[in-house]
Amino acid sequence: MIELLRERTNKQHQELESVLIPMIKKVNTPEEYVRLLELFYGYYYPLEQHIAAHMDISFPGGFGRRRKAPHLLDDIAAISGKPADELPSSTDLPEITDNAQALGVMYVLEYLTLEGHLIYHMLLRNVQSPELPGAMTFFNGYGADTESYWETFAHYLHGYHGTEEQQQRMLDAATDTFLKFKAWVLKQ
Repeated sequence: MIELLRERTNKQHQELESVLIPMIKKVNTPEEYVRLLELFYGYYYPLEQHIAAHMDISFPGGFGRRRKAPHLLDDIAAISGKPADELPSSTDLPEITDNAQALGVMYVLEYLTLEGHLIYHMLLRNVQSPELPGAMTFFNGYGADTESYWETFAHYLHGYHGTEEQQQRMLDAATDTFLKFKAWVLKQ
C-alpha cells in the first residue's frame, strides 16, 4: 500500500512542494519564520483533530505521539518570546470518516515529516536568530528517531489489508490532503 500511495500521490506532492519550497527559501527573519509556522499550524491543527476522531486504536505507538500542532505552538512561542495568538485555521479539509481515510491523511503528514530535515537545514542557514535552534521542533520531526518512525508507519501501511474500497478511500484522502494543503498555502 505504501508504494501505491507514493505512486498515486507523487504529482500532488510535487505540486505542493512547488509552492512551499520557494516560500520557505524566502524566509530569513524570525518574523517570517513565525508566519511560516502559523501557516503550517493553520492546516495541521484542524487536520490532526479530524484524524484523531477516526484513527484506529491499534495504530502503533498511538496517534498522540505523532501530532505536530503542539510543536508548532512551542516553536512559535520560542522564536517570538510569547504564546501564539488565535491563529486562522483551514476549514477545507480532506474527508475523514473512517480509519482508511485517516491513514491516507497520515501518510501525507508522516511523509512531510520525513522530508522536514531538508527544511530544517535550509532554515538554519537562512534565518539569523539566536532563538532559532530552540524553535525548530516541528521541522526536526522526531529528531534522531524520524527514520524509525517512518519505517514503523510504512510497515503498518504495508500490512494494511483493507478492501479495495477502503484502499481507494485511503488513496483519495492522501491525494486530497496534498491538494487542500496546497490550496491553503496559496490562500495565505
